[in-house]
Amino acid sequence: MEVVIFIIVVGGLYFGIYKIAKSKNRQPINWILLSLLISPLILIIILAFMQKLPKQRAQITTRGRKRSIKKRR
Repeated sequence: MEVVIFIIVVGGLYFGIYKIAKSKNRQPINWILLSLLISPLILIIILAFMQKLPKQRAQITTRGRKRSIKKRR
């Protein structure tokens, strides 16, 4: 029974890291991997105090095709 509680608590900590990192526009997988080396509680505190990054814009690619706009008469 203790093992199940431990898994739930640790899973909740990792889920918290994921959600906080996502809300701060940071890479959640990198923070989760870092939490394997450092305590998840410490990383949650660090993420909570970090500023939110601006969102990255998606790039639009047009694989060699030119878009043409036809005028209607």
